[in-house]
Amino acid sequence: MSREEPYQHGRPTDGMCCLCTMEDITDEDQNYVEFQSYPSMKWKPANFEMCVVQQLLDTQFEQYINTVKTTDCQATLRRLLKNGPPIYISDKHGLPLEEGDTHVTTLWFAVDNRERSGKLKGAVDGEERVKLWKELNEFLIEEGKEEGDDDDEEGADGGDE
Repeated sequence: MSREEPYQHGRPTDGMCCLCTMEDITDEDQNYVEFQSYPSMKWKPANFEMCVVQQLLDTQFEQYINTVKTTDCQATLRRLLKNGPPIYISDKHGLPLEEGDTHVTTLWFAVDNRERSGKLKGAVDGEERVKLWKELNEFLIEEGKEEGDDDDEEGADGGDE
C-alpha cells in the first residue's frame, strides 16, 4: 500500500489583500492561510489574513452563544437556532465554500507550515451539542410574535449571517 504525497500548499498571489483588514497577504509577512472544506476536501486560499482567521477560531462560538442569549429579536434568534450551535469556523466571504461543501475542516497557516483543525474554540459536538441546542432553544418566545418574525421560504436564508 503506497502512502499519498502530502499536499503542497500554495503561496499568496501578487496583490492579495485581506477582505477584513485590507492588509497585504504576503510571503514576507507570513500571514497567508489556506482552508480545506468537506466533502470535496479541496484546499483554497483564505481571503483573510492569519490574524483574522485566528480571531474567528477563538471567538466565533462564544460570540454565537452571547448573541443567542442577548438578542431581543425573535426572528434573529430563530435564524441563529435553525442550524444549531456552530462547530467549525465559517465566513462566506473569507472562507467561501465550494458548491456542495458543508464546512471548513482544516486550516493551514504559512507562518508555521502546520495544519490545524477548523473546529471553533469552545465548540461542542455530539450529545453535548444537542443538549446545548435544546438549552438555547429555551430563549425562544412563541407567544407575542411580531409581524415579520416568521421565517418564510423566501427570507429564511437571505440574511448576512
